[in-house]
Amino acid sequence: MLKSIDTKLTAVLVVAVFAVLMTLGPAAASNFQSAFAHYGVDSEQCKDDEDYYEDHEEACDKNLRVHYGEDYDGDFGSKTIDDDDDDDNDNDDDNGNRSNQGIGQSQSSRQNSQCVSGGDTNDSCNNISLQNQENSGNNAAAQNGGDNDDDNGNRSNQGIGQSQSSRQNSQCVSGGDTNDSCNNISLQNQENSGNNAAAQNGGDDDDDNGNRSNQGIGQSQSSRQNSQCVAGGSLGNSCNNISLQNQENSGNNAAAQNGGDDDDDNGNRSNQGIGQNQDNEQNAQCVSGEDAIVSCDNVSFQNQINSGKNALAQD
Repeated sequence: MLKSIDTKLTAVLVVAVFAVLMTLGPAAASNFQSAFAHYGVDSEQCKDDEDYYEDHEEACDKNLRVHYGEDYDGDFGSKTIDDDDDDDNDNDDDNGNRSNQGIGQSQSSRQNSQCVSGGDTNDSCNNISLQNQENSGNNAAAQNGGDNDDDNGNRSNQGIGQSQSSRQNSQCVSGGDTNDSCNNISLQNQENSGNNAAAQNGGDDDDDNGNRSNQGIGQSQSSRQNSQCVAGGSLGNSCNNISLQNQENSGNNAAAQNGGDDDDDNGNRSNQGIGQNQDNEQNAQCVSGEDAIVSCDNVSFQNQINSGKNALAQD
């Protein structure tokens, strides 16, 4: 009976640990592996005591790979690992610090409507699209000690982008009157108050490039509207295209670069930009056997407001 209880308890614990790992994800699983995978040896002795390493070579290799990852190259000479190298990302032959950060919002709408009736067409085949994007998130990067003798030092790429696209097509064919039908209405709004901020220090470079910073804030809106009405009777309040586009940006690009000394090529470099783009195309066509009242009108409102700044300090 006791053995049965122990077996059930063990099974429950295994299931519980598995459930925790599935909940926390791969990063947690990696941390669990690092915490428990000692393989019966002491990492410090494996690293510093050659005789101890030779006596437990296979277990020591597994242990040190868990603790030091790519810094461990699989022989005893690599046990003299300088932990500070990882913090500064100094690199004599290739690349130093690298940062790529982005915040993106994208919306797309496609609407198609078609009405064919033998009599009147009323309050039908209208396309309405409402799109709104608001971002207050920031991109912030701080890089230190990306010294590099042969290639590149600190690199930072940061972007905040908002994109909206709307496509609307409507068509009405009726044997009688067409009223309040086949109208396309698109409302697009974008607001950004997020900032890009980068600080780079010590990107000295003897042979190639020092600090590099690329920062951009972009807002883009696009609207396409097509409407067509054919009526044997009157047209009233139909086949109108209405597009309202608004963009507001108060986000800033700020970069501070220090120590991008370079003996042979380029020092500090910064590219900063804030862009707003709006595009609208409207087409309307009406054919009626009688009156056409308040129909086939194309209306477009576009507004852009930017109070964001580009700020740069280089030393």
